[in-house]
Amino acid sequence: MFAFLGSLTDAAVALVATYPSAALAVTFAAAIIEAVAVLGILIPGTPIVMAVAGAAAMAGHSMLPYIVLAILGAVIGDFISFWFGSYYRDELRRMWPFSKRPTLMESATAFFDRYGVYSVALCRLIPVLRSTVPLVAGMAGMNRRKFVIANVASAVVWGPAHVYPAALAGLSIESMRAGDWNAAALWATVFAGCILAGWMLHHMVIRRRRQA
Repeated sequence: MFAFLGSLTDAAVALVATYPSAALAVTFAAAIIEAVAVLGILIPGTPIVMAVAGAAAMAGHSMLPYIVLAILGAVIGDFISFWFGSYYRDELRRMWPFSKRPTLMESATAFFDRYGVYSVALCRLIPVLRSTVPLVAGMAGMNRRKFVIANVASAVVWGPAHVYPAALAGLSIESMRAGDWNAAALWATVFAGCILAGWMLHHMVIRRRRQA
């Protein structure tokens, strides 16, 4: 099993090292897909972004281009969902998959009604809602300027919050395979710290919003 995972990791790193432009393109496309309504439900964009970032770190690539493209893709994806919501409005409820799974729209609507403009930023960290809340925001006629501010601000957090931990995980794996367990432990500790910080920030924002 470990030999298979090692071979798979080596293949991913080799692909990223050989085709760096393609790796960046995949990161950009996956970030867009993750935030687009319906597509974000069907295709796991976040794991793709993190897998490519991890392989890129192991290949010795700078993370800056991956972060920039992840941010841009997230902004574009959210705006596509917002535009669809603004343009089609209530027609969307009669379209697939919302016609077959009305709870998707109901959950996003309840989240938007509860947190308002903050929902556009908070939904980034919640699967399914991250691609449906912007849609509902458009349907509700949310002010475009407020949407753009929340969209960009949350994307600036979302990009590094996924790329850096993935890079740290990749470096940790590389250190372990090289027999440097001290470095691996350091990378793993930093990785865990990033995850914990993101979790704490998420819950702190929600708590403050509830108290407001």
